Amino acid sequence: MMPSPHEWRIGPHSLHFEPPDLLWVTFQGRLSLNEAADLVALYKELGSEQPFFVLADMKDAELLEPEVRDYISEHMRSGLLLGTVYIGARLAQKGLAKGIVLAAQMEERAEPTALETLHFVATEDEARALVVQLRARMSGMGRS
Repeated sequence: MMPSPHEWRIGPHSLHFEPPDLLWVTFQGRLSLNEAADLVALYKELGSEQPFFVLADMKDAELLEPEVRDYISEHMRSGLLLGTVYIGARLAQKGLAKGIVLAAQMEERAEPTALETLHFVATEDEARALVVQLRARMSGMGRS
């Protein structure tokens, strides 16, 4: 069973879990390598209970440094996440997110369908509506 609502801070970034399966992340500025390691560890801890959605507010996020991108690509594993919804991501952020997944796929650390779990929307309301659609699609495929 997933934990009750909980909040975390990793550097300037804030996270809170909303049952049953939403992890809201607000990125503020740059994500350091140490912060990326803490973020991946938290994802792994939460994902060990059950897969979840990440809804990431990217409006105030800076682009990832190469070593941070590499770390995330090397250490994230398929199966932890039901999907990732980026809110307010700029074109460069969208490209980097897809690049991280492609790199993991090329090294067989991500499922061949991993790109299908990345989504980009403009607002929190759009993110919530998308999650409802994704849950319905997953439940129709036999996954709850």
